[in-house]
Amino acid sequence: MYISKGTVISPSTEDLLFVVRGGVKFQLTDQEAALWLNGRFQFINEKTEDERRCLKKLKRMGLVETSQSQSEVEKYRILTQCVLCPAVPKRIRHRTTRKEREMLDWLIKAELHLTVAELVCLNEKGISPTEDLLYSYNRQALTEAIYLDHSIQDNVLEAQMEHSPARDVTVATILSLLRKKRILLL
Repeated sequence: MYISKGTVISPSTEDLLFVVRGGVKFQLTDQEAALWLNGRFQFINEKTEDERRCLKKLKRMGLVETSQSQSEVEKYRILTQCVLCPAVPKRIRHRTTRKEREMLDWLIKAELHLTVAELVCLNEKGISPTEDLLYSYNRQALTEAIYLDHSIQDNVLEAQMEHSPARDVTVATILSLLRKKRILLL
């Protein structure tokens, strides 16, 4: 199972694809381009050994995240390796649910790059995006709402939220926003 990271830059076609991630531009052709495009908005299962080899190359380039397992916890783990960024909205917009709008508010207005684990934590605690937690002048209040003294160390929150009852609904909301082209994975 895999999902793609990065964003397409112009001029690109399905045969010659230019992708940027972390300020680095990549040129993808043929199977690399097809695999990257297939995993752009959803998790995809590779089918052949040739696809697995190609995905290993894309992973080394930092353009996909992969897992042998297809479980919900693996989807969460993969998404913890991605940066969630709001996409520039197009003219045609898909309708969003209340949960999706709430997550978009966090991603757009918090002025922090919130991680998947942080979004799961906010969801688990039932914290909504309110004025007192949004915008750059409230970063400290948001950080204190998410982190307890013992969870601010590296990867502690990620490990805790892996077992959260809010994990699956948060991952599903992220994937729905990705399919609706409202967020990007970088």
